[in-house]
Amino acid sequence: MISSEFRAVLSRYPALSGFTSRVTDFLDAYVAGPVTEDAAQPPWLALRKRAARAGLTGFDLPCTRDGRAGGPGGPAEREAEAAAGGVPPDLRRVAQGLAMYLAGRRDCDAREVFSTGHGAMALRYGTPGTVRAVRERVVDRGELAGVASSEPHSGSDLRGLRTVAVDHGDHLLLSGRKGLISRVEEASGFVVFCKVIAPEQAAVLAVDGTEMREVPLSALWVPMDTAGVLTETAAPLGLRGWSLGHLYFDGVRLAKDRLLGAPGDGRRIFDAHFSGWRLMMALVCLGAATATIEETMARARQRSVGRTSLANVPSVASRLGTAAAEVQAATAWCFSLLERIEREGDGVDVAACSAAKALATDASYRAVDIGLQLHGSDGYTRHTPMEKRLRDIRGLRIADGPNDALYSVLAHSLLVGPHPGAPLVAQRRP
Repeated sequence: MISSEFRAVLSRYPALSGFTSRVTDFLDAYVAGPVTEDAAQPPWLALRKRAARAGLTGFDLPCTRDGRAGGPGGPAEREAEAAAGGVPPDLRRVAQGLAMYLAGRRDCDAREVFSTGHGAMALRYGTPGTVRAVRERVVDRGELAGVASSEPHSGSDLRGLRTVAVDHGDHLLLSGRKGLISRVEEASGFVVFCKVIAPEQAAVLAVDGTEMREVPLSALWVPMDTAGVLTETAAPLGLRGWSLGHLYFDGVRLAKDRLLGAPGDGRRIFDAHFSGWRLMMALVCLGAATATIEETMARARQRSVGRTSLANVPSVASRLGTAAAEVQAATAWCFSLLERIEREGDGVDVAACSAAKALATDASYRAVDIGLQLHGSDGYTRHTPMEKRLRDIRGLRIADGPNDALYSVLAHSLLVGPHPGAPLVAQRRP
């Protein structure tokens, strides 16, 4: 039972059926079934490099700021790629969502195998030199791009960031600390969110003072082989396929062309990217939840309580039905928002995307928790995928903004937004 909403997306966009077949075939070859903690863990970074050779890392390439396509070739080449089972340019986000959903069905750590990921920010807003370098490393070679926004003292409070890049005219000097963030050992470069300030500001602004909150956010592309970039790892509860830890920037000298967009563009870049990325993480979890419901239903049909099949116990059927309904509804909302992003671009509804990610990850966690419970003591062991999924999804309820904060974003937009009479959930256009 793949989600009926997943099938509905393919029925609306039959041009993506070849693409989803390629993703499924790739997963079947290298991650044949759900990953358990007891089994040997897939070599995720090596699989990403295989995916690059299979053409599965650049299908979501955005356009650069000068209007040139970020992907290889011109319009004729892209049309030919689409005809051969690739992705039409106007369906990049939907295709990325489908890939994330399919990846999540095997394991939440498979989320990094496909697409440009956070490298999309550098490809969309970077200078021509940055775009070329990131495309070669992240797309062509299958290296990984990370993002460094949160800081230990401020979490997801972007205005509270204290990492600074002092503008010395011909270069920037980056100093600060980021953490806890993912991919600290695997990523070849990071999109770093910071505050760009002048030397005279650096002399008078206290890094722990309120003045720093008024400095607008900026974004930089920082290759990990740059002198002065240091890492420290930590042991996470879940999502162990990729490293977690801190980044330290000790007077890192960067050319001015490492800026993404202009100084002060960071919040716009963050919102445009993370609206879509949060939906991707939601769909990873929804894929895992759907696989869990399928596995639990199969177990309920096979097991019995006395002379009664477990599937015929009303409380069991009710709990599975509730989980399936929540997961289906969240999946429909996420894909509806991705379709809106395809149409509207940067006019994306940030608040709705934030709440959809929170709703989807909460619903997925509940579904896996029910699945684990209905597997009995087996579900609590490491030879079923249940406990790993539970730990992984728990992490994704925090990553990219904790769910309480994301629900608050939607509430705030409804309470103080310019259109209080607007519908809570926009309807899909025919």
